[in-house]
Amino acid sequence: MVPILLLLALPPVDAEPEPPSPERPYAEVVAGLEARRQDFGTRWHQPGVKRTSLRDEARSTVLDAITRQLMPAWYGTPWDFYGHSQTPGTGSIACGYFVSTVLRDAGFRIERVRMAQQPAEHIVKTLAPALKTWRFRDRPVSEVIDRLRSAGAGLYVVGLDYHVGLLWNDSAKVWMCHSSYLGEAKVVCEDALTSPAMVSRYHVVGKLLEDGMMDAWMKGRALPTFIP
Repeated sequence: MVPILLLLALPPVDAEPEPPSPERPYAEVVAGLEARRQDFGTRWHQPGVKRTSLRDEARSTVLDAITRQLMPAWYGTPWDFYGHSQTPGTGSIACGYFVSTVLRDAGFRIERVRMAQQPAEHIVKTLAPALKTWRFRDRPVSEVIDRLRSAGAGLYVVGLDYHVGLLWNDSAKVWMCHSSYLGEAKVVCEDALTSPAMVSRYHVVGKLLEDGMMDAWMKGRALPTFIP
């Protein structure tokens, strides 16, 4: 009986990542990350700095903050088509506002409202370089996930027929982190391969935190919203 009990105690394979226990209020997390951003900006201009290494360090800092602190704070916040909350767990938040608010709170100078109301294709073009953007039409979700696995661990933005979210490749699995309008309609981070929201005729995926985006973060430079 012991082996059976141990088996039953194991978490399900496709369980969502557990949100870490908040060590600090959300506003303090955001303020702390902003202080780190300013420190990176100062170091960028120091004589003899190895900017490639500094950029990689900054990228790791931002990725960790977004995936381990900022996004988890929003888990469970209700979705609403007109939701635009700026405080996790309060009010409601639409899918575009979830993406733009998390990135703004990570220290990127973006037009939170304007970008959130853009078509998903334009959001991707605002944030990701053309060479790190992939489009799929009438292709299975598994093909999209395979492309992300080959592109490497990191954070991506995905635009779908009527939705937008963040894809997180943590090397072990690809997660779809978004304000979901399906099911319980709330912010979730779920297995992208089985996420109902990933069922779409069109997928456009762009890799985030690439060199240009990170340079803008360190220098406090704005990322202008794409306008066709």
